[in-house]
Amino acid sequence: MSMKASPAILTPFNSIARETTKKRFLRAEHVGNTGDNTTQDTNRGDDFNEDAEIGNANTSESEERGDTAAIQKLQSLKTFEKFKHSKTFKALSRSMSKATNTFSEKISSALPMKSKLKVWSNNGKSVSFVRKELEMDKLDDALLTQAKNFQFYDDYVTLQLPVWAKNELTPKEVIAELGLQGLSGAALTSNPNFKYYDEYLVKQALVWAKKDLDVDDILVSLDLNIIPVAVRSKAVNFKYYEEFVAGLMRSWTDNDVSVIDVMKKLKLNKLTGETLEKHPNYKYYKNYVKNNLKAWAADLKSYEFVVAKLGLRGKRGELLQTHPNVVFLEKLKKSADRYREKIWLQQSVTSYEAWKRLELERVHAITRPNSPTYAMYEHYVNLVDDAMVKLIESGEKNLPKLIDTNASPKELSVKAYIWAEKQRPEWYVKFSLGLEKLDETTLKDAANYVYYMRYLDAKN
Repeated sequence: MSMKASPAILTPFNSIARETTKKRFLRAEHVGNTGDNTTQDTNRGDDFNEDAEIGNANTSESEERGDTAAIQKLQSLKTFEKFKHSKTFKALSRSMSKATNTFSEKISSALPMKSKLKVWSNNGKSVSFVRKELEMDKLDDALLTQAKNFQFYDDYVTLQLPVWAKNELTPKEVIAELGLQGLSGAALTSNPNFKYYDEYLVKQALVWAKKDLDVDDILVSLDLNIIPVAVRSKAVNFKYYEEFVAGLMRSWTDNDVSVIDVMKKLKLNKLTGETLEKHPNYKYYKNYVKNNLKAWAADLKSYEFVVAKLGLRGKRGELLQTHPNVVFLEKLKKSADRYREKIWLQQSVTSYEAWKRLELERVHAITRPNSPTYAMYEHYVNLVDDAMVKLIESGEKNLPKLIDTNASPKELSVKAYIWAEKQRPEWYVKFSLGLEKLDETTLKDAANYVYYMRYLDAKN
């Protein structure tokens, strides 16, 4: 019976057959013979090499054989794929897995202890199983850390923490794994196994936050929903809820989640007045909004911008006054300057950078001293100077970079008068102008000497 396939079927494999003709030829011969295949394959391989040197007559035949082998191999793969999903294959896999585990358990007794731990971990052995194998199962929990094999026990349980995390074990399941069921309060936290529970949940809280899980779902998972709000903060698991919410706040800040959306996420969007303020999640919301207020103040955001961000745009009268966010708008009106200055100092914003942010270069020199933006600038310059003088006089060597060597002539001229008005010491003015290390000769040739003279003239 001829094995030759039609050109249409062989076309996809022709280029492959030409590149690996010899190997395909050997495979084809191996499939097609039932005798002593080793000898036959070797002989035909040698014959093929000779034929290749003589001409192309046999090459075409070998390519056809190679293509046939490729088709047969493809059909075999398809058959295996079907078999792989069959019940027979799955049963066989389970049997092999069980046999492997049984074998590894039998040989584990002859292994060093660290190798045993790996075998037990690979076989998914429970903490109680390992505790028994280490002859610690009859020890009282209080004496666990004093056992001679405790270090191996500690290594094994620590090794399980990422496994539990991968399998997303719930707090209750971890409690069961560690044999902590029925314990609470001091009895729980003093148990030697509690440290594993604590380490697991601290890390899981960050995972939950990264996934932006529902706050109520986490309350249920931690069994905090069944504890009265008034005493909830005293519960052992409350720490992990706080860690979770703190992680949420960082994530929301990084992703610029609106305060309105955060109100919904914290289940506060349908509450008002005293009911809102007494909700256990309100403190988190208040903190989140306050951090946004500070950032908006530092960025010199407009009043209209803040009104929109707080969800107050278009609201009038009673609707505005009863909105839960109106209190934050009033807070910003009173504290914007303080928020901005504190953050600018923390960020080492120089007086020249403040000058640019406030766009004072565009304000006419005549009207500038009476403008609100100039008052903001002047106050910030004095804050910077006060901080720098205090640090220098205390002997601090690592000074913040609050002096800008690229300051514009206009800004330096204005600042010279501020220094004079505040009676800043001459050494500090020289320091601010980069003149403190110059002698009398080089001082007068320095570019900033003119501003030092303006300071002296205004001061006197």
